[in-house]
Amino acid sequence: MENDWRELVRKNDLLAIAQQRVTKQMSKDEIERRISVFIKNHNMCVLCTARDNIPRATPIEYWADGTILYMVADPGTKLENVKANPRVGVGIYDPLVGSLSVKGMQITGEAAILTDDNPEYDEALIMHRRELVGEEIGDYKPPRGRAVIKIEAKKIEFIDIALKLDGYDLRYVWEA
Repeated sequence: MENDWRELVRKNDLLAIAQQRVTKQMSKDEIERRISVFIKNHNMCVLCTARDNIPRATPIEYWADGTILYMVADPGTKLENVKANPRVGVGIYDPLVGSLSVKGMQITGEAAILTDDNPEYDEALIMHRRELVGEEIGDYKPPRGRAVIKIEAKKIEFIDIALKLDGYDLRYVWEA
C-alpha cells in the first residue's frame, strides 16, 4: 500500500487520494485534539460576516482558548455586521503546496463584541499578550477604546487529506 501512496502523491492525484478506502475510525477525543492543535498552530483566518444579505470576508489575526477565537477589531464593516448578525463563519487553512497539504477548517459560530467595560476584554487581551511575548507580561495594561470579537465555535468542519495515509477519513465534524 505504501508504494501506491507514493505513486499517488508523486502524481499529485488529490482525487485518487481522497477516494482511498477508510479503514479506521478516529475517536472524538482525537478529533478534538487535532482540531485544537490546528487552531493553536495558526494565527490568521478569514472571518465571514453578513448583514442585509451582503457577505464580507476579512483576513484577520486571531488567538484562541480551545475552540473560542478572539480577534482585535478596528471600527468598520465587520463590527457593524456582527452587531446586526452574530452568526459568523471562520476559515483557517494551510497553503496548498502538494497533494498531502490540503488541510483546513470551517468554523460556524456565534460572535460577541467585547468592549473595555467587559471583564472578558482584559482577560482576552492579556491572553493575546502572553502568546506574543511569553508567560511574563509584567505590568501590561490592555489598551482602552478597542473592541475584541469573541467567537464561540458551534460547529467545526475539519479536513486533512494526509489522514488518508493512516486509513482515516479526511473529513470530520465537531459540534459543541
